[in-house]
Amino acid sequence: MNKKEEFDKNDIESYQKTKFFAKIPSWLKILFLKYWAAGAAFYFFGVGGGFLWSSVNTDDSTLFLLVCLILGYALVSEYVVKQIVRLMRTSRDDTYYYNIINVKGTKSFFMYLGYSVLVIVPCFYVLGFLSSKGLISVWGVEGVEPLGFGLAVTVVDFIYLFIKNTIFNAYKKYKFNKSNKVEKDAEL
Repeated sequence: MNKKEEFDKNDIESYQKTKFFAKIPSWLKILFLKYWAAGAAFYFFGVGGGFLWSSVNTDDSTLFLLVCLILGYALVSEYVVKQIVRLMRTSRDDTYYYNIINVKGTKSFFMYLGYSVLVIVPCFYVLGFLSSKGLISVWGVEGVEPLGFGLAVTVVDFIYLFIKNTIFNAYKKYKFNKSNKVEKDAEL
């Protein structure tokens, strides 16, 4: 018996079925990934970083927390989120639009460090203000938790991403129109 004849229709249909995660749009997967990464950075670097200075009596604990969050978010964004988003790129779906920085090497980490300042500082102070007014509470205790922080950082990140993509698309459109105008002038 020939090997080709051994397959029946059910085998071929099960092989060709699309998987569950393939049906989910990539922007939704990336949104969830960025949300998880921001919450994880808050949990591991913010909460975990608190143990570093908890034994030391210092008035700079807010500054230390802010520095730990900035460093943690930069590390997670550079070495986890960016790499997974790059792996998700296909010929049909260019996921580079979902990364704010698409540079390789050490320069990329330092750029993410600067970007982390732009994302974390507003979220840190807005959530701190809302927590001090009692508008945010976790299980009846005032404070910020990783899920709320992840949501705030994701919203700010997508606002910056929208601004970046709008500027780049406008620039590409300008360059395209300019090159078409030059070609039309050359024809005349």
